Amino acid sequence: MAEAYDGDGRLVSRVPLADGRPHGRFECFHPDGSLRLDAEYEHGELAGLLRAYAADGSLEYEAHYAGGRLHGISATYRNGRLETRQLYADGQLAGESVCYAPSGDVTARCVYRQGRLEEEAVYAHEGAVVRRSRYRAGRLEGETREYGAGGTLAQSLPYRNGLLHGMARRFDPEGEVSAVRSYADGKPRGDWQAIAPADGEDGGAVPAGFAQRLERWLRG
Repeated sequence: MAEAYDGDGRLVSRVPLADGRPHGRFECFHPDGSLRLDAEYEHGELAGLLRAYAADGSLEYEAHYAGGRLHGISATYRNGRLETRQLYADGQLAGESVCYAPSGDVTARCVYRQGRLEEEAVYAHEGAVVRRSRYRAGRLEGETREYGAGGTLAQSLPYRNGLLHGMARRFDPEGEVSAVRSYADGKPRGDWQAIAPADGEDGGAVPAGFAQRLERWLRG
């Protein structure tokens, strides 16, 4: 058994050893002695379920391992509520990944293949979809749609290989195109060109920053 103590003599961690390597239940503790981390080792590699706990005893993180790699369901919690749920295969994200608001509403849902985003990703705020994007090999590909209040389409953005490419469009509350802008390989080709009255340009769009923060989290 290998044990570690802090400067005040309190037990910090312990794990059985086999041939000098961790083998069996590994435990870490908070200063008050409560469990901080609970995991299993097999011949020096993480295997099975790992759980991490906050000082108040609430679950913060749980994940499954095989051969030292994440494999299976991984989830994070905040104040006891599920915050993210992801699937891994041999250490890489694989399958559906979901983010949740404290209310339990889904804020993001996407799909990974071999660690990279694929297919459609959907972002939401307070139960309403604010963005739909498509990915190929981890990069934006095709049309991204952003929505305003009431679910109306506010903006359509064309992507190719992760870069804006093509004609971007903004919509008024009635769903009509209000402005356009052309892009080539991520660079704008001129300014936005108004097609409808400016007061209808934004269509009540939800601020893009919310969806962008979620996207950065998903992309790691």
